[in-house]
Amino acid sequence: TIEAAYHKPAGETPIWYDGNQAPASANFTPANTPDFSNQQGYLEAAPGGINARFAWTKPGGRGAGIRIIDLEWGWNFAHEDLLQNQGGIVDGAGFADTDHGTCVIGVISADHNPIGVLGIAPDANISAVSFSLPTATAIRKAADRLQAGDIMLLEIHRPGPRHNFQGRNDQAGYIAVEWWPDDFAAILYATSKGIIVCEAAGNGSENLDDNIYNIRPANFQANWKNPFDRNNPQCGAILCGAGAPPPGTHGQNHGPDRSRLSFSNFGACVDAQGWGREVTTTGRSWGVADLHNGGPNAWYTDHFSGTSSASPVVTGALACAQGWLRAANKPLLTPAKARTLLRTTGSPQQDAPGRPVQERIGNRPDLKALHAQLFPAKPLIKEKDIKDIKDKNLKEKSEKKEVKEIKEKDFKENKEKDFKEIKEKDVKDVKEFLEKDRKEKDKEKDIRENIGMDDHINIRSMPVSMEARLNSLETQLGQIMHFIDSSLRPDLSQSPLSQEAQNKEDLQALSDALAKQAQDAKNAKDVKDSENFSR
Repeated sequence: TIEAAYHKPAGETPIWYDGNQAPASANFTPANTPDFSNQQGYLEAAPGGINARFAWTKPGGRGAGIRIIDLEWGWNFAHEDLLQNQGGIVDGAGFADTDHGTCVIGVISADHNPIGVLGIAPDANISAVSFSLPTATAIRKAADRLQAGDIMLLEIHRPGPRHNFQGRNDQAGYIAVEWWPDDFAAILYATSKGIIVCEAAGNGSENLDDNIYNIRPANFQANWKNPFDRNNPQCGAILCGAGAPPPGTHGQNHGPDRSRLSFSNFGACVDAQGWGREVTTTGRSWGVADLHNGGPNAWYTDHFSGTSSASPVVTGALACAQGWLRAANKPLLTPAKARTLLRTTGSPQQDAPGRPVQERIGNRPDLKALHAQLFPAKPLIKEKDIKDIKDKNLKEKSEKKEVKEIKEKDFKENKEKDFKEIKEKDVKDVKEFLEKDRKEKDKEKDIRENIGMDDHINIRSMPVSMEARLNSLETQLGQIMHFIDSSLRPDLSQSPLSQEAQNKEDLQALSDALAKQAQDAKNAKDVKDSENFSR
């Protein structure tokens, strides 16, 4: 069943040329190609550029493992700066005019070497499908060659309902191709597979929010709805508008940086912007190699423009992001997620006279900000959290100090108590020793005093008393000798047996001496008594 049959105007490449800024002609210069990368301002840090150089510092940041297909008409894959990671034309027939396609793939994937320019995502594999095939057919064939996470670039726009075909030779009224039902369906086929589709918004200076785009053409199917209205069913493509580069780029001023260029379509459906002027890349702009003319394989331009140049800038940025994710073994961006990130990050659009930010072309991608979204750092500690941590640390320190002080106090008290107890015990032991020693000395004194008997001692009781005292003395001496050691008696032998023998000999000698003393005393007494008796 045929739902609709309609005539579709031919598509064109969305390059812009207003005739007021014709690219300067470059003479043929077959000498070695210089390095032009310092003129590629779109590679630089945000907000002027997209922070591509930052992207390259991260694993996978040059688009490694990502495949890109550019859909348009002609390319020169033999260019000296397009020799790596190039897949060539994989479907359809290439056209003889290769200028536009060569400029596009140079922005995305020019080789990183000492000559020419640098591609945004040089490690991505890039190939081409030609619109020698019907556009919807070409889109489907490209989708069948790609996988989820890969990227498709639609470098095409065509005259919309406002374009006056009679006597017009400009691009006013040209719009993005998703407005036509068959192209919409083909794009939806691709995004449904997880393929990201970047689509030029077109150079028609059109407000895509205008009610004219809600009017269904007579030959469209009855259930058709305007795809530019985000409340209607979507094909999922990312629409790319054209923004001005920083003033002074290549000596030109196209208005405030990131402001809408006058030719760019705009509206709520436009998702992101790229440089729409002064893009340095491989190939020729409007047939002129204005930067370097080294022959077809060494053509370079400083003036690639339009939503044609803006779209590959956005495409390259997404390839870098997908490369990061692949390198980190993380899920790749879906078409919906990619659109959301482009809308919520990046350098915001700015006003220009007569072209306010309400004429939306979106933010310029910022790969550093995009990386921060995909690989968030550990959350920063808030001021309140810092205070809580400090308070907790102070409390813990205070508690530790208190515990330490308590332990030190307990240790000191216990130490003093133990010392006091030991001291008291030592004093008690000393006192007891001294008391015992005193008593022993008193006993010894008593014995000595009793041995030295006075004249009034009763002679009858003396022998008995003397014998008892001698026995007592012998017992005391035995006890004393038992406790004498070599330190007190150095004259004693080292042998315990010899010491005991010596002790007995000393005791016996003492005993004999005492007995003799007693006997001498008795004899003296007897003599005295005899003399008294004689008288």
